[in-house]
Amino acid sequence: MQRSTAFRRLLSAIALGSYCLPAQAQQNLEPRLLEYGFEQRVRTENWNNILDYDDGRADERRQIRYRSKLWMKSPVTSDIDVFVALNQETNQILVPDVPQRFDEVMVENAYVDFRKLFARRLSLRVGRQNLKRGEGFLLLDGSPGDGSRSTYFNAAVLGYSWGKSKLEAMAIHNPSNDRYLPRVHASTTRKLADRNEQALALYYTNDQVSNTSIDAYYFLKRETRDCRAATQHQYQADRHIHTAGGRLARRMQRGWSAASEFAAQWGREEPEKRIAAWGGYGYFRKAFARPGDPYVLTGYWGMSGDDPVTSTRYEGWDPLFARWPKWSDLYIYSYIREQGVGYWTNTWLWQIEAGYSPWKRMKTSFTCYDMNAFHPFNADPMSYSDGKHRGRQYQARGELNVNDHWRGHILYERHLPGSFHAGHSSGWFFRMEVIYSFRGKIPVQH
Repeated sequence: MQRSTAFRRLLSAIALGSYCLPAQAQQNLEPRLLEYGFEQRVRTENWNNILDYDDGRADERRQIRYRSKLWMKSPVTSDIDVFVALNQETNQILVPDVPQRFDEVMVENAYVDFRKLFARRLSLRVGRQNLKRGEGFLLLDGSPGDGSRSTYFNAAVLGYSWGKSKLEAMAIHNPSNDRYLPRVHASTTRKLADRNEQALALYYTNDQVSNTSIDAYYFLKRETRDCRAATQHQYQADRHIHTAGGRLARRMQRGWSAASEFAAQWGREEPEKRIAAWGGYGYFRKAFARPGDPYVLTGYWGMSGDDPVTSTRYEGWDPLFARWPKWSDLYIYSYIREQGVGYWTNTWLWQIEAGYSPWKRMKTSFTCYDMNAFHPFNADPMSYSDGKHRGRQYQARGELNVNDHWRGHILYERHLPGSFHAGHSSGWFFRMEVIYSFRGKIPVQH
């Protein structure tokens, strides 16, 4: 409660201070625009056998998800904006039959954006905000427990820019449940994460070299008070973990491009377990100058796994703030009985992908993964076997952008389990999505 009050007071003080500018400064400001918008998303999702790959055990799901978002960005000065967004998502679960309940209305974003703070090159964004850096390998989703409803962080990001470079200092505090900002018709059982998460980070980006992007970063993260029982195999003791690494992306001649990222992790898990993990990837992409903009992509992705033989050392990759379906909307649920939903660890995979645009507003892609583990998972013999081959996965996706207001996609995935899983039945995932959105602007006199 004290943290929640302090956070709200901080936002109020910043907003109030932004409005209390000298009269002369406000007279010099030109009219700006108040922006607002609305988005309605409807998803139908059907899946089966993606928890255990066993036709004899029930895990089929059919559901419709209705998500509504309303947002506004209000100018305070020529260099300061306030952004607020509300979010509400209700799931209608048809199989298994679950009574429908109007879910909570929550504050998805509430931040103050200082694009120029004391100096032209210094900026600050403080409050509830969305964060993504690079390809989201470490930083994208701050609330994995609520699925795709939201991805926000409670954070402050201080940035300093020069030329085409930028250095950002970040402070993040994401409790396991939403307790900083008010909710309407609040859910008392929803967990946004399995534990309380706090982090400090430095993130550097450089685009000085033509056709080249360079990222370098360092994270210090604390994960405390796991909400699961200490007797469960998924329970994690309090830990602090350091992550340092970098990313390099390069566009080359004749439609070729490539990207690579690698990070190392070290730290300690209570009481005396040392952390030593790694994660990284590399891929090539070839775009063809032909009608339909066809392309092919191939790459390798790896996130280290914990060796059960080493009892005093933990080698499993910690995805930090990246528990989202980067590679698969199906397989994030297959991790539920390992480390938790979307917890990408103990995994390496080869990817082959091809894409084509039949016409300007439509894109299609077809992807195949060969998925493996570094070590078998022995904690749940009902769901996992003694092998290391997770299986092969096939994806087909079609996206359609009708106009500035309507868009949607269709996604189908099928996973053929390997020796890593105890079940031998194929799993599948199917989704259709339609989104309607609009945005407007109102001139504002300061």
